[in-house]
Amino acid sequence: MALMLALVCALWTWFAWTKAANEVSNNAYYRAKNNYENIMAVLEYKQYDFAHMPYPNTPEYYRLKSDLYEVHADSPYSIRYFTNNETVVVNSAWCVKGLLHYDEPVGYEEGITVDISDFSADEIQSFYDYLETQDITHDMPLRNPLLTVYGVLDDTVSPHLFYPNRIETQDGQQVWRAERPVTEQDTCRFYYQDSFAGSDYQQHLDAMRWVQARQRGVSNLELEDLAHHNFAANTWANRYIVIQYTYVYDYYDDISNYFRSFPMMVFILCLLLIYLFYKGVRRAVVYPLYDTTRQAQHVAHLEFDQFHPDTDRGDEIGQLNRALSDMAGDLHARWDSERDLEDRRQQFVAAASHDLKTPLALIGGYAEAIAQDISPEENARYLAAIEQETGRMNALVREMLDYTRLDRTDELQNRKTVDLSALTRSLLEEYAPLFENRRLSADIADGVRIRGDETLLRRAFGCLLENAAKYSPDGGRVAVVLRQGGGIFEVANDCDPIPADELPRLFEMFYRGDKARNRAGGHGLGLAITRKILALHGLAVCAEGTETGVRFVVRKK
Repeated sequence: MALMLALVCALWTWFAWTKAANEVSNNAYYRAKNNYENIMAVLEYKQYDFAHMPYPNTPEYYRLKSDLYEVHADSPYSIRYFTNNETVVVNSAWCVKGLLHYDEPVGYEEGITVDISDFSADEIQSFYDYLETQDITHDMPLRNPLLTVYGVLDDTVSPHLFYPNRIETQDGQQVWRAERPVTEQDTCRFYYQDSFAGSDYQQHLDAMRWVQARQRGVSNLELEDLAHHNFAANTWANRYIVIQYTYVYDYYDDISNYFRSFPMMVFILCLLLIYLFYKGVRRAVVYPLYDTTRQAQHVAHLEFDQFHPDTDRGDEIGQLNRALSDMAGDLHARWDSERDLEDRRQQFVAAASHDLKTPLALIGGYAEAIAQDISPEENARYLAAIEQETGRMNALVREMLDYTRLDRTDELQNRKTVDLSALTRSLLEEYAPLFENRRLSADIADGVRIRGDETLLRRAFGCLLENAAKYSPDGGRVAVVLRQGGGIFEVANDCDPIPADELPRLFEMFYRGDKARNRAGGHGLGLAITRKILALHGLAVCAEGTETGVRFVVRKK
């Protein structure tokens, strides 16, 4: 298999190398031709007469250079024509951008573009060498080198175009002059910002040397004289005008973009394919089975938090993982249900034992006292106490049975439409004696109805009213509100403040606040039964602290 892969890669490499070489050469040629087409398009669009081209250093000549500035060429070119017994050469634009310098602030910055295409390649190279020694910044351009240019300014375009005859530094120590003199009509000072060629200016400069050499009649230019670049170049001419256009490119560098370190990569690729084939088989068959085994062990040890099977696979292993996931989900749900049930059972037994222990101890003490036959009066009092404690135990057992029955009920059997407005008014009349020494206010809306069991609702709402009357002091305020909407029922009463962390615990079984923890304060099951009854009717109840006491609110879920 490795030999076959090597043969295929070798043949593919040969064909790919040949095709890439042709693409690089053809791409360079067509890019050069594209430069020529751009030049001709501008000249024809501006309607220039090739037989009467403008004379140098005239407004028409500078208009021609400004029009050619619009040509977006990839490499330098030149246009040569003959007029008034003189050969005129117009080079492609090589621009330096900057900001004009003003002696006084003018409130804005005005840009300028300086075309140095008439400078020789050596002068341009010297100019760039100078700029490399300067601190150039784009954030604070007014700190850049300040240069002075002498030549002709075309202010009809924005930013202004300047065709220099010479450029000087601020201290006048360095001067760069144009190869073809330009009349010095205008002078400007500007801060250097950027240049046309950018980071590839060396390639652009090599192509410019080629164009200038052809202008001087040197046709046998050697490639080594132009660094390591190749040129796609051509010349177009008619009886009036000659256009020399180029495109510079690095043949071997472009080829390397296709085949950089290719032989070594082919060899590594062969080894990698063999290794991946081996690993792929193990990964597709063995590793998934290992993972499934580990996931099954997590389920066996009831480690459901660490159980994460791969159920997205479409093969048989994926089917096995999905079946294992369904089994683990059912087992987890049953385990949580059993554990929660066991916790609640232990809490229930502990709380019930605590509440039954006291009355049983009292009954045993009273019975022992009666056995001693102290006196008829004492015996009668002890018998009355035994009867009272027995009643409390019966009430506690009934409440525990009611809570157990409701806790096992998931849905009400007998539902009918209950008028909560009438039910609340009836409860207020029934519990009127409890509110004799209280300041009771009731705001009962008419027509509030709900589907449910009227007996259970009467018990739940009655518990909230009885609880408010029992724990409010004499003269305290009790407010009852029944309305349409989300929070349908509220009972607020004055009482000693209840800590915020104890409010949610009021609905727990056998829970009683510290100030209510006495034998006359109930068994601690009333509010727990109330919450269960309301939950069966799709309602929720919560306790909220107020400035003067507590408020119980019944809302729709």
